Amino acid sequence: MKQNRGYSTLVLLGIAILACTVPGLPIASSSPTPDTRLERMVAETVSAGLLLTQQAVPFATEVPSATPAPTATNTPIPAVPTQSVESVLDKNTDGTSSFIDLGGKYQIIIPMQWLALRINSPEYDQAGLLPEASTPAIQRSLATIKNQDPNVFRLFMLDIAEEHLDSGFVTNINLVWDRQMEISLVTDTDLKALAETLPASLKDAEVTGTELKATKNEIPYGVIMAKTPALTQEGVQIVVIQKLVFLDLPIGTLSITLSTTEKWQATVEPSFDEIIESFILLK
Repeated sequence: MKQNRGYSTLVLLGIAILACTVPGLPIASSSPTPDTRLERMVAETVSAGLLLTQQAVPFATEVPSATPAPTATNTPIPAVPTQSVESVLDKNTDGTSSFIDLGGKYQIIIPMQWLALRINSPEYDQAGLLPEASTPAIQRSLATIKNQDPNVFRLFMLDIAEEHLDSGFVTNINLVWDRQMEISLVTDTDLKALAETLPASLKDAEVTGTELKATKNEIPYGVIMAKTPALTQEGVQIVVIQKLVFLDLPIGTLSITLSTTEKWQATVEPSFDEIIESFILLK
C-alpha cells in the first residue's frame, strides 16, 4: 500500500465540534509517518462512517497542526470550501438516482429509498423542507453534513424512514475520497492491514470479517465488517454495524461506508450491496 507522509485531507473538525464521533480515536501529537498513515486512514474512514452517530458526551480531537484542539463547546465551526470538484446527481425514470463523480471518475446507482445529498447542493437545501426530515434526528444529521468538506465527503445517503430511526440513530451511507491513499486489491494484504489497525484506531471496535470481492463488472473491492458500541444523543446504548468498502480509483481510494444498527442491518444491507454492484469507473 502506498502511504503518504502528508496529512490526509479529511480533518475531523466538524465531527469533534458536533460531538458526533465515537470516543477513542487516537490523538495525533506529531506529523504522521508512513507507519502511522495507515492507522490515521482507518480512523478517518471509520469516523466518516460514524459521522451521523449522535453522541451524548462531547469528544474533542486534535487536528494536524500546532494549534490547540478544538472543543465541542467553544470552537466556531470551521469554514469549508463552497465548491467541490464537479459531480452530477440525477433522478432516473425508474426512481433510482445516478451519482457521477467527474473528479474521482466513477459512477453509482442509488436505490430510491435513500435520500442522496451533496454538500452545498440544491438537493441538500430541499431536504430540510421534506416532511420526513422534520424529526430532530434527521435535522441533526443534516446540520452535521452541512459542515463537512465536499471535496472529501463526496456524497451522503440517509435512510429517513421514521420507523427506521433507532433511538435517534440515522442509518447512513457516505462516500469519502482520499486522494493520498493508494490501496492494492490484487491480494488481501492491504485490506487485512487496514482491518488489523481498526481496533487501535477506534475504541471498542471489533472487526467481524474481511473479504476481497468483485462486482458484476469485475471491479475488485475490499470489505471490512465491524461493530462498535455507541451512545446516542438520546442516551441509549446501541451497537453500530459498519460495512466499509474500499475501491481503487485512478487517483486515490474511495471508501463507501454503511453505518446502521443491529436492528436494521438485514433491512438496509441489500440495498447497500446494490450500490456497490452498480459501481463503474469512467474513462
